[in-house]
Amino acid sequence: MPISTRLTSAITSSGDQIVVPPHRAISPQAHLATRRQFLTGGLAITAAASLSVRAYAAQLIVTNLEDFHSGLARLSMHYEAALIDIGAQWCAFCQTIDETILPDPRVRRAMERIALIKVDVTKMDQSSRDILQYLRADGPPTLFVVQVASGREFSGTRSVGAFRTSDLVRRLRPFA
Repeated sequence: MPISTRLTSAITSSGDQIVVPPHRAISPQAHLATRRQFLTGGLAITAAASLSVRAYAAQLIVTNLEDFHSGLARLSMHYEAALIDIGAQWCAFCQTIDETILPDPRVRRAMERIALIKVDVTKMDQSSRDILQYLRADGPPTLFVVQVASGREFSGTRSVGAFRTSDLVRRLRPFA
């Protein structure tokens, strides 16, 4: 769009396009303010994206033992540790983990080099029971860290039931 002192449309700092009626003249100063707002908004979005920390190095969602083992095998070439997160859609604290604890910046920093394997036992069918038995878990929420190459659980990393964000960060610190 050519730059002029008269616009028929403009982009707001939030990225919305607005239409300016042709009979309303816009001064060059107003046009510069609009450009400034647009550019500032774009820079803010770019800065926010570059400053954000990845939630985890890699994430897999599994629902059965076969997928769990194949997921570990795929991750073993790139990661030494993985956080196992056993959860279900009907588990209230699992929602807190997904919406509040895992997105916390302290957890995201600690998870930069740790893969995340979410074990979904929502159905609680035979596949769910088999994987829970294999992982020695009664049900959700249960979190612990495993050595990816062997699948063995690291001692002192298991959390069953509700916990605080700081507890998870402390458990992840040796692997970060």
